[in-house]
Amino acid sequence: MNNKDLLKAIGDIDEKYLIETNDMEETNRIMPNKKVNIMKKLKYILAPVCIVFIAVIGFYKSGIFHSKPDIIISKKDNWIIKEVEIDNNNLTDTETAVVPKWNEMSISQQFYEVEYNDNKYSSRITKISNDNILKNIGTATLKGYDTYTKITYNKKAELYSIKNVEEKCAIAIKFEGDTDYYVYVNSYYRPTTLGEFMRDLNLEEITSFGTIYYNYWNEDSQENINVEFYGVDNKIIWQKLFTNKNLENIYSDNDIGKYTSEKITQSISISVDIPLLGYKNISVSLTDKGYLLTNILDTGKGFYIGEDKVQEFLNYIKENYDGYKIVYVDENGIEITNRNLETENNTEEGKIMVTENTVNGYVTKEIETDKMTSNENKTEPYIPNN
Repeated sequence: MNNKDLLKAIGDIDEKYLIETNDMEETNRIMPNKKVNIMKKLKYILAPVCIVFIAVIGFYKSGIFHSKPDIIISKKDNWIIKEVEIDNNNLTDTETAVVPKWNEMSISQQFYEVEYNDNKYSSRITKISNDNILKNIGTATLKGYDTYTKITYNKKAELYSIKNVEEKCAIAIKFEGDTDYYVYVNSYYRPTTLGEFMRDLNLEEITSFGTIYYNYWNEDSQENINVEFYGVDNKIIWQKLFTNKNLENIYSDNDIGKYTSEKITQSISISVDIPLLGYKNISVSLTDKGYLLTNILDTGKGFYIGEDKVQEFLNYIKENYDGYKIVYVDENGIEITNRNLETENNTEEGKIMVTENTVNGYVTKEIETDKMTSNENKTEPYIPNN
């Protein structure tokens, strides 16, 4: 029996209770999702204000955002080692995302954009329950284009405000002849202060935080170390990072380098879910220059909280929660050391060669990148940049 036959302790079981068994379930194979990252990045490149730097933060990681991993391999350098298996065969592949036909799309995909009160809103392709609808605020006629038949369609709809969310941030739409409500968000929304941002979206009530990702450069081993923390109390995150409501929104998507050091020594990002508005695994990022950045509502918002606050938050997490160091291995459990897994701000880069066509609110692309498996749709909603 070798080391791989030993039972790996489940996350919340003390190591002293480790036992041996010959009947283990296969270790979860948690693949870093590079293709999804690239699609997400392309989406935000096309957004009104580019947010590539943080748009993909947190996506390439394990995919488990709210619970500890099932398997603990060992401990090293005060971190619990979490092995992530990667198929090192056929590392590159070329695939083409296909735009769905008109009758294959939902109605909010067909008619993905609407204007109201001098604001332009894009579909989140997400339904919202009647319980979250506040009142009717008007009507509109939406246009959709079928790229296959070259036909333009018009559809009448009623517009509604969402409870506890300002209309300038998001609205709901009910199409003529339909009974469902769909979320549309204003990606151009730009709050003046952190407090305004939190109030306008009712963020503290509708947002949940998941995995915290910590990336740093180890001088001794000359490598990037990626660590994940699970189950951090959401109240702690709000208390330590969002208390100063007067902080000005100073972020500029066109000057990303201003908010990080030239050589980043450490970075932190927190996965964010906002189910009400159809967001999953977006992020709040903390930079080594003391900035809090986020891509909530698709475009960048940023606030200077101070380097001391960032360090205080990191120290608290390290002292009160277990950290899981990510180690990439092949199918035989051998650590992969000859593959470029460089990450910056929890963003994993891949080779990319793109041919792009924009139709029906979707982007069709041919991509050459590291081969990955994914359960997510390979076609991403397109946000116009006009």
